[in-house]
Amino acid sequence: LVGKQSVGKSRLIEAFAGETFNFISGTLGSRRPTVLEFRNISSARSSRWFVRDRKTNQWQEHPIEQVMVLVGAAHEELGESVSP
Repeated sequence: LVGKQSVGKSRLIEAFAGETFNFISGTLGSRRPTVLEFRNISSARSSRWFVRDRKTNQWQEHPIEQVMVLVGAAHEELGESVSP
């Protein structure tokens, strides 16, 4: 999903996911390239969240609160600008 700043891209993704999340890091908000992959599993009773570990390249399940922490930490690691 690509669009201008502050036009509701994150809210649209939340609507698709059926769950509220907010990847906030410092004063940056969600203004970072963040890759999310959604899979619809009709038999699933609740949402499940997985993050790929950068060291092992393996997917690991985490509660949404931990996913927000991990994504926020990754954003902070990148610094204040996505420009080279």
